[in-house]
Amino acid sequence: MISRLSIYILTATILYGGLQKPTAGENLSYTHILFEWDQEPDAINYNLQVAENSSFTSLILDVEESTTNYIATQNFNWGSDYYWRVRPLYNNGNSGNWIEESSFSIQHHPESTPLPDLNLNTFDEDEVYDGVMVYSQFSPYFAVGAVDKYGNEIWNTITGYMNYISPYGEIYGLNGGQGIKFNFNHEILWQTPEGIDIDSHEIKQLANGNFMAFVPTFQLGPIPIGPWTDMAQDFGYTADGISNEFWWLGLRIVEFDKETGEQVWNWDPFIHFSMNDYDQYAGTWWNAIFEGFFDWMHTNAFHFDEEESAIYVSHRHLSRISKIDYPSGEIIWNMGLPTEFGTGSDNICTDLRFSFQHHIQLMDDGTLLFFDNGNISDIVAGDEDPITRLRRVRVIDDSYCETVWQHDLPANLHGLGMGSVQLLDNGNYFIYTFGSGLNSPECSILEITPEGDMVWKATSQNPNSAWYRSYKIPSIHPSAFSVIADNYTTNNNGDYIINISDGSIHFNIYNSSGYTQPYLYQFSDLTDGEVQMFDFSEGEFELGPNESTTLSFPQANPIDITNISLSIWPMHHSYDLKELFFTAISNSQPGDMNGDESINVLDVVLLVNAILNDNEFSNNGDLNGDGMINVLDVVLLVNLILVN
Repeated sequence: MISRLSIYILTATILYGGLQKPTAGENLSYTHILFEWDQEPDAINYNLQVAENSSFTSLILDVEESTTNYIATQNFNWGSDYYWRVRPLYNNGNSGNWIEESSFSIQHHPESTPLPDLNLNTFDEDEVYDGVMVYSQFSPYFAVGAVDKYGNEIWNTITGYMNYISPYGEIYGLNGGQGIKFNFNHEILWQTPEGIDIDSHEIKQLANGNFMAFVPTFQLGPIPIGPWTDMAQDFGYTADGISNEFWWLGLRIVEFDKETGEQVWNWDPFIHFSMNDYDQYAGTWWNAIFEGFFDWMHTNAFHFDEEESAIYVSHRHLSRISKIDYPSGEIIWNMGLPTEFGTGSDNICTDLRFSFQHHIQLMDDGTLLFFDNGNISDIVAGDEDPITRLRRVRVIDDSYCETVWQHDLPANLHGLGMGSVQLLDNGNYFIYTFGSGLNSPECSILEITPEGDMVWKATSQNPNSAWYRSYKIPSIHPSAFSVIADNYTTNNNGDYIINISDGSIHFNIYNSSGYTQPYLYQFSDLTDGEVQMFDFSEGEFELGPNESTTLSFPQANPIDITNISLSIWPMHHSYDLKELFFTAISNSQPGDMNGDESINVLDVVLLVNAILNDNEFSNNGDLNGDGMINVLDVVLLVNLILVN
């Protein structure tokens, strides 16, 4: 009998046999807990236990898991201490020793800035999209946190004020006037340079890695003639519609270099817009006289479309949505009100008559989704009272719009300010509205079906609450994933090894984050010299929620021993890099094509098929070591079988 190919991967013991997350003694600020541990030899499953005491007589979690992490979403409370341990389970039904025991705690609620209590209504639980609700509050105090569908607080942070969460679970917002990117672990991953005031409405990262945000800019302009003229003149202004005597506030769109923080591109509204266009009906000029400057645009949202190289921007006080070419900055179109309302004479889609909108987004199907606050809908649209509408429209030929979907909120949920709308994966819409329509505060998050049926609603019990945006996300652990090596075992010397019989090393990658995530990897042979056992390999792949894939790396050359590294990380969460280092020992006997520990006619058939089908090179089939498989290898294999 001919020995099978055996490649032994000896792994540095420092990487194995430990509990990784939560770290020992860690004080957490969330109640949905990610547990993570190292792979154990020969394990097919793991038993995870969590208890309220170190003797583990008061278990609150006792589960089996086939990967090396687990997200627990129930039974964990604020202000509590916990103990946890993991042991391997084997194919014969036995269990191994506990890897180790560790402990962690969950902090008490922050007493100074707690999330407000919510009045919760679930109208159709079967239709509610499963997920976590994250929202940012700015009144009566700043607070950012997350609740589950039952209204239980599960995460909070004082790291920053959230204004955007990407589809990959990246968080963006503001900290002390600086735009930031941060994560659910409260780590600031990037921030704009000091000394540059960043507007609080929107910051995002572009596909090129740079960041984009709004930066205030001022220019002197006239006070136009209107009902406010007498008051302005009483304050000492000329207010003749001509004299450039009053500060107008606009917002530049600025792109910041990801490495240096330098401003590498900007769009200035005072260059591309006319100061003859301004709000005349919502009281913005009356407010300006008191405040000492005119909030001309109140730009509050943008969406950068890489495919079109265009930016969709919402200018609230102009009741205008613009499509801007990037990088030229030229206006492709302005969508807004008819000419008679004074906010532009060349607007498209004037029949929509939206006003004071928020949260513009471009959907995958090319439609635009936004929150139409409708502050002046009684004036511009003829409504009896102002109505807030959720709108989804398609722009056709850059000239007119088709309404794809629309939902009118009831009068009590009219949102005078703020507001957001999110399309969920199940087709429902997740909505935040200030809810000030009947002069009785009703600050609310709600979920509705495409037909407009409300299935879930949460309203703040604090009448002074004002939030900015809300998002429903899969989890607060967007970077959670695990890597498991096939056939991981121990040899007779007790060394940790991977025993591979098919000429390749295989690693299984599991995405447990709940998000669709792209991943990057690098596989390297670390041995010096021109000839190495394995070729360098790097690449990218994507996994949907709870999906897995296998990375396989074939042996390139018949070398006895080498050192290997595998690095893998979620593209949008590089801070969660996993680096694994191995030593590979190869004792190779070519010819065993199917890895059944013997060489016979079946191996000849497989080798011939591999040659005929022009399959990927097989180290087991390259019997003469010339770096290719052909008829010469078949002859050698047949002779090898006859000799044995």
